[in-house]
Amino acid sequence: MEAYDLVVLGSGSAGVAAALEASAQGAKVLVVERGTLGGTCVNGGCVPSKYLLWAGEAAHRSAHPTVPGVGATDPPIDWAALLAGKDRLIEALRTEKYADVLALAGVPVRRGTARFVDSRTIAIDGEEVRAVRTVIATGARPALPPIPGLADARPWTYLEAVHPDVRPRTLAVLGAGPVGLELAQAYARLGTRVTVLEAAPRVLPQEDEDLALRLQGYLEAEGLVIRTGARVERVEAHDGGVRLHLIEDVVEAERLLVATGRRANVEGLNLADAGVETDTRGFVRVDDRLATSRPEVFAAGDVAGLPQYVYVAALAGRVAAANALGHQRTLDLRGLPRVTFTDPALAAVGPTEADLRASLGNRLRVARLDLHDLPQARLAGDERGLFKWLVDNEDRVHALHVLAPHAGDVIQEGVLAVRFGLRVSDLLDAFHPYLTRAEGLRLALQSLVTDVHRLSCCA
Repeated sequence: MEAYDLVVLGSGSAGVAAALEASAQGAKVLVVERGTLGGTCVNGGCVPSKYLLWAGEAAHRSAHPTVPGVGATDPPIDWAALLAGKDRLIEALRTEKYADVLALAGVPVRRGTARFVDSRTIAIDGEEVRAVRTVIATGARPALPPIPGLADARPWTYLEAVHPDVRPRTLAVLGAGPVGLELAQAYARLGTRVTVLEAAPRVLPQEDEDLALRLQGYLEAEGLVIRTGARVERVEAHDGGVRLHLIEDVVEAERLLVATGRRANVEGLNLADAGVETDTRGFVRVDDRLATSRPEVFAAGDVAGLPQYVYVAALAGRVAAANALGHQRTLDLRGLPRVTFTDPALAAVGPTEADLRASLGNRLRVARLDLHDLPQARLAGDERGLFKWLVDNEDRVHALHVLAPHAGDVIQEGVLAVRFGLRVSDLLDAFHPYLTRAEGLRLALQSLVTDVHRLSCCA
């Protein structure tokens, strides 16, 4: 049988990163993919969902201009053309960033379903290959909660919502995490009446309460109906749509989008015969080197139960491949940012204020700036949002939370501050260009020692 230094199972971000890392080190590499090249992010996740979001933002800006003297227009939305543009973008990125880069690196991709015969032998549609080392990077997929009648109601997950067969007139969204809120706003701005149902007491329950509640208010002001503390007891198909029975009443919609969780793609891999253990949720167990319970098998990305961000998957793929080839690297997740791409967006790095207050007590200092006090926001006519730095009484930075249009574009300063243990003085001594959103980072920190309303321009 043919032998490889490294066999990578899956061609998403983690798998391709692992293959490129190993190839760059001179290893003989094979990538195996049973589905569509590129994995979730480019095909059914980040790229198509953000395309719909930004399409909705363009329509919303036209209908709600923020500059005096610029009239509102009600742009017609050509749904077929919009979806065709999305599909063209996906195809281009799949080719350029996955197929082409693997070809340039000399890494072959074999289409087929892989399963372990043992920890060093993999069968691909029955044909066995020898793997000195393996990286499992098969990703994860949406999981439906155990609600009676839900599966029979043919709900959408994000995979169907970003490739819709129709644009529904009404949409119910189950789950107010990042995926649920992003797609809810995208559809609402593209003409669908949307109701969001969240079992937790508020939206984005893992994020800072100040910012999450403000974001909820902004979305409701746009016309989204958001119901928190809403528990669905059962679901049924009804008159070509769906009916959700809550404890207190009933919600009806043409379509239901379920955005409440994911599960690992491990079925059919025959992990037991390879001696690879999974946790109670079905994700592959790994250590900080991304090695599994078998030293010759590694796992990376969503299948390993890591934070489910494409940039984590890519780093994990590189670390797993390097360690499979004999290195001793660890996966360092300090300063890991997270972004909810609504408008305004919510970006954060580090713990929430509530979590830090529990650990630091009165040693915690909070620096805040409302976007009303940011010149760029006044100029743009969009003052929705809040900057919040969390520092200790020795001025060391522990977290940054930003609610602002395109907040993800300014979170990187907080990422570096948290990762490298920077202090307030390190950031205040750095330049922040005037009339940019980044200026808000400095102004928020200055609020620790002065009233920002007493500062002159750029002071």
